[in-house]
Amino acid sequence: DFVFYAPRLRINKRILALCMGNHELYMRRRKPDTIEVQQMKAQAREEKHQKQLERAQLENEKKKREIAEKEKERIEREKEELMERLRQIEEQTMKAQKELEEQTRRALELDQERKRAKEEAERLEKERRAAEVAKAALAKQAADQMKNQEQLAAEIAEFTAKIALLEEAKKKKEEEASEWQHKAFAAQEDLEKTKEELKSVMSAPPPPPPPPVIPPTENEHDEHDENNAEASAELSSDGVMNHRSEEERVTETQKNERVKKQLQALSSELAQARDETKKTQNDVLHAENVKAGRDKYKTLRQIRQGNTKQRIDEFEAM
Repeated sequence: DFVFYAPRLRINKRILALCMGNHELYMRRRKPDTIEVQQMKAQAREEKHQKQLERAQLENEKKKREIAEKEKERIEREKEELMERLRQIEEQTMKAQKELEEQTRRALELDQERKRAKEEAERLEKERRAAEVAKAALAKQAADQMKNQEQLAAEIAEFTAKIALLEEAKKKKEEEASEWQHKAFAAQEDLEKTKEELKSVMSAPPPPPPPPVIPPTENEHDEHDENNAEASAELSSDGVMNHRSEEERVTETQKNERVKKQLQALSSELAQARDETKKTQNDVLHAENVKAGRDKYKTLRQIRQGNTKQRIDEFEAM
């Protein structure tokens, strides 16, 4: 027995009602069914079985329909796949055709390349043989050049020694040229002094005129004037005869031919090395005198030649 203890009476009543209802249900289930109930249950089972059969048939038909639809879809899919494969096969066929054409073209090109390669190989073989011949010639030329280089080295050493000697000689010549240039300046100063002396001589009082004579004809008059002029020149030059010793002076250059040649060589070297933009008036005058072959002694001789009028004209033209 189950004993329940509850603080309230209402709870006890509910527990009792539950127990009674549970007992009634238990007893009702243990009673055998009536014929009507059995018929109803049998009918219900039959209907249930029929419904199960119908449901199974529907399910079977549904499955068959689904299978058919799937088969149809599969067939459609296979059809599409076959069409796609057919298209791919056609593309592959076209591609294979193109590749075949390309391979044929490449075969022709390769054949041409083979021919060109063969020709190139033959050409290279010829060039190789020519290169071997050139190599042998170059080897021979190199040996000859080695000999020539040794000879050239000896010649270079010889020329180097000659250049050193020439440089030293050039230096000496430059020093001598500088010395000769100083001497030329000194000679120019002597020329200026001589001009001053000549000017002082020319400024001396003239000689007395000759006695009058009977006037001759025109031609005789001209000859008489020239004779008088020569006589006056001789009279006027008597006082300076002792000053003409420099006219017969012979320079060191005229005495020594070697010194003359050296002086000419130095003069040409100086002319080449001289800066034309730095020439003075004295340099230009000296160059003109040298070109004309004039020196101070020749100038004195030219001035003292002829009559007085010619000497005056010559002096004024200086």
